[in-house]
Parts: sequence; C-alpha cells; structure tokens
Amino acid sequence: MPDPIPLRPRRDDTAADVRSLVQLGRQEPPPAPTTAAPAPGPPADDADSATLQAALADAGITTTAEDQAAVAALARLDTATVQAVARWMKTKKPDTKPTKQEAP
Repeated sequence: MPDPIPLRPRRDDTAADVRSLVQLGRQEPPPAPTTAAPAPGPPADDADSATLQAALADAGITTTAEDQAAVAALARLDTATVQAVARWMKTKKPDTKPTKQEAP
C-alpha cells in the first residue's frame, strides 16, 4: 500500500461556529438577547367593552374579576367579533323539559 500524500490542513472560516470565530478574534461577539415583555395588544375599545357588559347584564350574569379580565380581552377584538359574542350571550336556550316515559 502506498504512503499517504501529506496535505495542508484546509482552512474554511465559513465552517466555524461563532464562538470559535470570536475566540480567534475574527468576529465580534453577538449581542445578548433581550428579555423584553411582548408588546401588548391593541387597547380595548370602550364601546365594545360596554356592549359586552350590557350583554352579560341582560343574561343575568354577575361579573367577577376573571369576567372583567375576559371582557377586557374580548374588547380588544374587532367590533364584528364583539357583536357576535354579545349576540351569542343574548340567544336563549330552548326549553328542554324531560318528557315522562309512560309505562306500557
């Protein structure tokens, strides 16, 4: 078997990771990621909030703190969606009384 031919090591900076390039002084360290809170959504529309509050009151629901938070979140949606939710709350359930099964 013939002896291997000695070759110079191949130098390819594109194959290095950033940490190695920083250690070699070839690249600046990347900026540290920020831990900023996500941007809040659009502000709640007062008219939409009032629509939802009125729908809850018409349905006879006494609102709690969690309900208020849900109303505030829903009021951030577009007006058509808020009106649909309010319409759903006003829809009455059909009376479904159990029927008596007559014995034979």
